[in-house]
Amino acid sequence: MTNKENFYKATEYIKREGIKDLITWLENSDFFTSPASTEFHGNYDGGLLDHTMNVLQFALYNFNYLIKQKPELEYLKESVVICALFHDLCKVNTYVKKQKWTKDEEGKWKEYFGYKPEDKFPFGHGEKSVYIISKFMKLTDLEAMAIRWHMGSTETSVNSFNSPQAYAYYAAIEHPLVRLIHCADMLSLMIEEKKDLKNV
Repeated sequence: MTNKENFYKATEYIKREGIKDLITWLENSDFFTSPASTEFHGNYDGGLLDHTMNVLQFALYNFNYLIKQKPELEYLKESVVICALFHDLCKVNTYVKKQKWTKDEEGKWKEYFGYKPEDKFPFGHGEKSVYIISKFMKLTDLEAMAIRWHMGSTETSVNSFNSPQAYAYYAAIEHPLVRLIHCADMLSLMIEEKKDLKNV
């Protein structure tokens, strides 16, 4: 099965009101063709979908191991799927192709096409994903926290240890769902391709 087919199959597990409207919105966006970044992981057409499905696989794998130790957390499964699938909706309709220039081995200029961010709604990262999802489907408080803080301590807003954001992050990361999504996001970066678009 393709990643797109697996994405649709995973959404069947979500029974939340509004999920169909959210999927329709995604189908009318660039979600399935967008890169995941401009020059880092998944910096190619479809990279965002690849990243999304990698995060889902890591999140479910770790969740299944976790509930063997703590079966009382089984109730979180739908939340794990929701957070993994939609944690990066902030990137939808954000990256555009851009003509760039580099020098070849002989020192001559040559053009290539990469990406640049063109964010028409610069609302942040995780918080923007929460906002977008909430326009279609109600999130629990825990789901909102897991999506908001999925980048963990690499989030620029927590770099100042005395900031309100830092206090919020260190409180939120205590919950298993927040940790699961953050760890899945980080693990996915270790296996995802980064293309040298200058030589494609």
